Amino acid sequence: MAITKPTATLFLDTRRALRTGKYPVKLTIYYLGLKKRYKLPIGLTEDDWEKINTPRLRDESLKELKSKLDYYAGEKFEECLKKLDDPFSFDKFEDVYFEKNITVVRNLDVYNAFQNFIEDEKNGEKASNASIYKTAKKTFQDFKTKLSFEDVTPDFLESYEKQMLKDGKSMAYIAINLRCLRSIYNQAIIKGLVKQENYPFKEFKIKKGVNTKKALTIEQLKLLITYKAKTDAQQRALDFWLLSFYANGINMIDICRLQWKNIINNRIVFKRKKTDHSTISPKIIQLDIIPEIQQIIDKYGNKNKQPENYIFNILEHGIDAQRERDVVQSFTRNINKHMKNVSDDMKLGITPSTYFARHSFATFLKRSNISIEIISELLGHSSIATTENYLDSFKDETFEKVGKLLSSL
Repeated sequence: MAITKPTATLFLDTRRALRTGKYPVKLTIYYLGLKKRYKLPIGLTEDDWEKINTPRLRDESLKELKSKLDYYAGEKFEECLKKLDDPFSFDKFEDVYFEKNITVVRNLDVYNAFQNFIEDEKNGEKASNASIYKTAKKTFQDFKTKLSFEDVTPDFLESYEKQMLKDGKSMAYIAINLRCLRSIYNQAIIKGLVKQENYPFKEFKIKKGVNTKKALTIEQLKLLITYKAKTDAQQRALDFWLLSFYANGINMIDICRLQWKNIINNRIVFKRKKTDHSTISPKIIQLDIIPEIQQIIDKYGNKNKQPENYIFNILEHGIDAQRERDVVQSFTRNINKHMKNVSDDMKLGITPSTYFARHSFATFLKRSNISIEIISELLGHSSIATTENYLDSFKDETFEKVGKLLSSL
């Protein structure tokens, strides 16, 4: 009967002696009725071999050799099996057990490639991106414990997508994870680890998630602006939500990073955090400090207005990228929690998260007949060439017009 699980035994090959006069000890692997022997770095005489296999071994040097042999056929063999992908093959066993091509094996492992990229992002202070890839990696590991680039086929990708949908995940969430995997695969192609002709994403297309509306109507915005908060925590959350709306849909990370030096001639001028590692010139956002923004700054702003000080006491200087991300996420979650309470109290019908503020800003301007190009510029979405062109052509009246529109609500 064929052995369905690989097993290992030791064998003294007496067919040909070594130069020392001893015979090589070999590891014999049995699998599915087949066997293969591998030479170990230990030689013994026939007499020593017999002694080693007796229950009462007294020779200390032979005891040490026996311990090594037990390790080769026991612990090391079992550890090797754990590292191998199914199905078992003698070639893969040899590569891993004797570490002949261990670098190649590691390079062809998708999760190892994921982890290397994640570490690089962390070292480059891209904590947010590292977190996205870490989450994606875990979803694939939950789906398939071991994954080589060879395993990433259109069928695999389709099966993953179906399972994620079955688990109740949104198509947008699935798409983010698949794009992360696609990026890792593209890097492997560039490194020459996999061939372009095997590219699975040519046949399998990543679907886009449903673009749900995240903008409030003008009526809903007016209700929020005039809402009387029940608690200080609610008011603070509402104020920072409105600050995001009034200030060009500024992201929470950029609100937290604002410093007093970003205020120039009654205008906030800042670079988006998102462009920190851009290969092109950074996007510069400008906006007038309308009375609504000034009131929030006066209410929550740092009284020490040294240029390098943060306007709002949310972040601390000297923290690393991961800590900064954690603080901002906690701040954002707190706002969203209280905005849900506000929404429930108002019976708004939706929970206006911080993401709604940015969408609502853009949608409000569009309804007010502000051109798409200007909206794109105000949000920091255009290419650097477009940004430069529009910044050059912007007149003070443009910023004033936007400010007056926002204050008119």
